[in-house]
Amino acid sequence: MAKELIAFLSKINAFTPEEITELASQIIVKEVKKDTILVHQGKVCRLCYFVLKGCLRQYTLEDGIEKTIAFYTEDQAINFFTSKTSQTPSRSSLVTLEDALILAGNPEEERAMYAKYPKLERIAQAMVEQDFGKTQDAFAGFITSSPEQRYLNLLNERPDLIQRVPQRLLASYLGMTPESLSRIRKRIITK
Repeated sequence: MAKELIAFLSKINAFTPEEITELASQIIVKEVKKDTILVHQGKVCRLCYFVLKGCLRQYTLEDGIEKTIAFYTEDQAINFFTSKTSQTPSRSSLVTLEDALILAGNPEEERAMYAKYPKLERIAQAMVEQDFGKTQDAFAGFITSSPEQRYLNLLNERPDLIQRVPQRLLASYLGMTPESLSRIRKRIITK
């Protein structure tokens, strides 16, 4: 049993210690090495993921250029809903930026766990709804912000990424070149 899984389940405050031990014994935690591609753009994604430890990057490859869509770190779920539910090729890829501990589940396993632990389904649904709301807010903020404001928002909301992610990937995520990001960082430091 991974201590990270037990720690996460304990934070939820919905399970008894016995339920946590039982759940942790049934959920498989995977150790994934840095630079492992979990989802390939153009292939159907049949799994969903949850990050217990590590940093993952979702990106798309367009005309030979990688464009970062999202970063996922501890306690974040990753679900390629469109690809999984419609069995269509994924429009993006998912790769580990660090060695990671993840949960990977398929719909059949999820249904079996939810049948056995109904509380788990309610918790998962609440997490999906919360993540969807955060994604909507982030998207709206991204569209209405200047490049400098996007960087300031990142500093405020996800400061850990500054140390964990190479600047060229942060720049891609923020919709700018690495040189532009460097100028913005320098301007902010001198203020």
